[in-house]
Amino acid sequence: MYLKKKLKVFSILLSLIFYFQTLNAIENKILFKIDNEIITTLDIYKEIKFLKAFNPEVNNLDEKELFEVSKNSIQKNTIKKIELNKFVTELKVDDKFLLKLIKGKYSKIGIDSLEKFEAFLKEKNLDIKLIKEKFYIELIWNDYIYQKFNNKVIVDREKIKKEILRNPKQENQRELLLSEINFNATSKIDFEDKYKRILSDLEKIGFQKTAMIYSNSETASNGGLIGWVKEDNLNLTIKKIISNLEIGQVSKPIRTTSGFIILKVKDEKKYAIGLNINKKIEEIVRFKINDQLSQFSSMYFNKIKKNLIINDL
Repeated sequence: MYLKKKLKVFSILLSLIFYFQTLNAIENKILFKIDNEIITTLDIYKEIKFLKAFNPEVNNLDEKELFEVSKNSIQKNTIKKIELNKFVTELKVDDKFLLKLIKGKYSKIGIDSLEKFEAFLKEKNLDIKLIKEKFYIELIWNDYIYQKFNNKVIVDREKIKKEILRNPKQENQRELLLSEINFNATSKIDFEDKYKRILSDLEKIGFQKTAMIYSNSETASNGGLIGWVKEDNLNLTIKKIISNLEIGQVSKPIRTTSGFIILKVKDEKKYAIGLNINKKIEEIVRFKINDQLSQFSSMYFNKIKKNLIINDL
């Protein structure tokens, strides 16, 4: 009886949100709380508008999937904001850092200046202050993680050099277009339950939508897309697993320091590199540093989330 009631309420909320998208008005109802932060239907509505504007892939989701993706996105942002407010007096950064982030994310759609960014937000009728705060949170969070965990990052340059010298023929190396689903589990039962649901949705709705719904990674809103990665830059465990995958295939969950990762090989290409060993070493070092910081970020985020009270109302 309770389940039927909950599903009915959920269905009504979905109808309200998508109905008011058309009417450009919305009745504000409280959906859930994260500690003292209240999330409403209006927040979900704004998040849906933001996701649709910046992530064309989101338009392929049905109403229920879009609601879940929006809810997860708001949760991640709010949890980070709660944590950062303990240490930062103002969630704001210098415009040059904001511009660097914007160029990295959206230059492919022609947004390469703050003026174009704000014009795009106005064109899409998005709240400029709210969207800027989202990006401020992302930038400050990344800096916070770097300051907190940089001294724990371990990269052995000599080991990397030996690996490169062991394979002096550097022609026709593989570069892979990868997507990911990151998730954590508190127990074996929790892992089996989550993996079962992920597998089911992979079969029903595909990798992209499943990543949007389940992944803890920052890539979730882009359908889990990591981008092109040189196979040599991957750690040995992942490299060994990936080497057995063909284009379109998906790995089983791989244990990481922050939980589990499922990878999909979307495409591959060959590339030839010269024997500039120092350049190759620095490239691999940067990749490994960023990879470890990303795992520390996920691990720390999950720890924070576990200690917060999240209530669906």
